[in-house]
Amino acid sequence: MIDLYPEEKIILIERKHWLPISIEGLSFSMAGILPFLAIGIADSLPQSIKLVIDHYRLNYLFFSSAWLLVIWVLFFMAWTKYYLDIFIVTTKRIVDINQISLFSRDVSEMKLEHIQDINYKVNGLLASLMKFGDVHIQSAGEKNEFVIRNISNPDKLCEAISKQHLESLKG
Repeated sequence: MIDLYPEEKIILIERKHWLPISIEGLSFSMAGILPFLAIGIADSLPQSIKLVIDHYRLNYLFFSSAWLLVIWVLFFMAWTKYYLDIFIVTTKRIVDINQISLFSRDVSEMKLEHIQDINYKVNGLLASLMKFGDVHIQSAGEKNEFVIRNISNPDKLCEAISKQHLESLKG
């Protein structure tokens, strides 16, 4: 996953919350099923339209199956991005691994002693009930702000980072 420095230990590994990927998966499922539902509706149409649809049914099934395959690939790509997005807190630094696409990844890290401010935002009723939100970490480094979106328990993550930040300043 990451190479640790000497005497560095992993404190916390967090992934994004499961709800946004579930909603995305549900929308992909709906988009995949729609062409096949249209076949069921076609049987209730007038006879003249039904004859035309029956004539092209095999072509329609072929293109509907191709559409389902495209939807499956898009869902797989979204799930892979969700699964490979990881946020790691160690005793010396914070590492944000952001999967951009299937073969593209952005890895950013920030030393704990460079942290100037840390806060979190939970927007909306659903995010409040399901306990997920965004964490913002201000730093004095080159990349002056880390933003981790849709993370589970952002309050606990901020607390863990703050604790490690204070320990890094002491030692």
